[in-house]
Amino acid sequence: MAASNGNGNGVAGGSSQTSSNNNNNNRPPLYKAPSGVTASLVPDGKLIDHDTAEVTALPDSLNPKGKSLSSSDNEIISRPASAAGMKGVKVDSPTPEAIAGRSLYSHPPLDDSDLVNTRKLFAHRAGAPPYGDFTLYRRVRALITQTIAFTLSSTFLVFVVIWALSVRFLAQLPRLLSPGSNVTAEVAKEWDDVKRWKKEDLIKDVRYYAQSCGFEIRNETVETEDGYYLRVNRVIDPKRKDEKHSDGKGGFPVLIMHGLFQSSGSFVTSEERSLAFWLARHGGYQVFLGNNRGVFDMGHKVYSRSDPRFWDYNIRELACYDLPALVDHVRKQTGYDKIGFIGHSQGNGTAFISLSKGMVPELGDKLTYFGALAPAVFAGPLTSCFPFTTLGTMEWNTWKRFFGVLDFIPLMKISYDYTPAYPYALLGYQMFAFLFAWTDANWLLRRKAKMFRFTPQPVSSASIYWWAGKDGFASRGCILDPNAAQWWDSRFPPLSIYSGGMDFLVLTDPLIDRLERVETDVRVLRFKRQEEAEHCDHFWAADAVEWCFHDILHDIESTRLLYPEEVAAGGQRRMATAGEWEEAKRNGGAQKKAPRANIMDEQ
Repeated sequence: MAASNGNGNGVAGGSSQTSSNNNNNNRPPLYKAPSGVTASLVPDGKLIDHDTAEVTALPDSLNPKGKSLSSSDNEIISRPASAAGMKGVKVDSPTPEAIAGRSLYSHPPLDDSDLVNTRKLFAHRAGAPPYGDFTLYRRVRALITQTIAFTLSSTFLVFVVIWALSVRFLAQLPRLLSPGSNVTAEVAKEWDDVKRWKKEDLIKDVRYYAQSCGFEIRNETVETEDGYYLRVNRVIDPKRKDEKHSDGKGGFPVLIMHGLFQSSGSFVTSEERSLAFWLARHGGYQVFLGNNRGVFDMGHKVYSRSDPRFWDYNIRELACYDLPALVDHVRKQTGYDKIGFIGHSQGNGTAFISLSKGMVPELGDKLTYFGALAPAVFAGPLTSCFPFTTLGTMEWNTWKRFFGVLDFIPLMKISYDYTPAYPYALLGYQMFAFLFAWTDANWLLRRKAKMFRFTPQPVSSASIYWWAGKDGFASRGCILDPNAAQWWDSRFPPLSIYSGGMDFLVLTDPLIDRLERVETDVRVLRFKRQEEAEHCDHFWAADAVEWCFHDILHDIESTRLLYPEEVAAGGQRRMATAGEWEEAKRNGGAQKKAPRANIMDEQ
């Protein structure tokens, strides 16, 4: 994983996996222990302090299988050929023979002296890049390898799309053969202005959709500790942008994170009833829409997007680098010490990992609220079906030959860039509906093409391997070790969980059970199960406002930091509506003590 040293040169922290004939495989990797000492991972899965020879147990978060580790179990703490997303994971220096036999996509090991700044949360290293120098031979070899992978992965994608269309057609065949059969018509919504929204263009610009319904988007850039540039979309409500509290700050800040293959655009395509706009308008919040690395063609401080090192990450890096950087950015921009957080699917899965012991649990001290939409902690029954069962048998060496080491199935990005909106939405919907058991039963159908203007977004091949490859999430069934004594401590923020009865991609009941039995330090504000909801319906459904937006607003209000005027009023929470702020401005002053709105009655 690339980072940056003080001179701006590319540096990395990671682990190594060399070819099978590499003698260095028998040498145990090193782990930077929490106490600041250097320790070796010995074959029985323990840590030995080099200074005191004291042997301690390996932290649960680094042993997701809950078993003793050997030198052949490196994939348990770091995916093959990948920089580690853990704290200070590194390996010994290689022998000359090992360097000579190193495969193209293997990381050169690290020297003990390369671990610097031990107070940092993340591993840093100086010296060689993770793949070695790209000589002409290596570049040609990489080009050939990636070309083969592109051909195979494109074939796989075409097969999946044809399979999905065939399954859909066969399912609809009885209805097509019975002209008199009843077809359920979409029920019109009284709040839906169909004529107005039919005039919208279908473009890939979150600012356009914000402006269409009276909002603005300010694009901001965040640099992670390992050198990635992330796009942040800051929502501006012109009706409330001048609101200031008595300390000069704006409304309470809320960060929203998207799921796998998605982006911030997922939260702006439902017009005024989009989650981002609704919270900004009805809560008066400063809403920030975060994006993971690689989304919206964002780059890296050192590596180009065509460089395999750019795509060398999975959810561990998102948890260790991206999410903390985004949270700190929002805090810095707004002046608040703590913020609210909402995540969908991988967006909340990243936070669950980040907040776990051994990762970045102190992040919880910066959050007042954690709203988890379709929490991606335990795998659902869908992951035991095709194609997950096939992908789950692939070792990394096989995987990278089929899917490469850049973005996962590059043909998806090419199709996204060049296919007209409506055909792309049709094919994209069919593919994802087949893979993830989505349907449009709860959507406004006129929004479908707009939704797929931002889906899918590029994701690294290594990330999908973490989710679906051998010993990945789909086969393990959980993002953390179910056998661990405890995942989270008292720093975990107040939690609300929203699940769907028709969501077959993830399971929520095992998470609730663990929260009740084991994770007693976690304060659960709410668990709401919407029986008819599917995986993305808590923000894409036509009735998402009624299903969960009011509850989210209520929970943010009940946990956020008090505004200064509320403290002066004896700690009574007050929330002025947009109309009350407008009236206060017309009367010549900012609203300081507006009566609390009945947020459950807001529309």
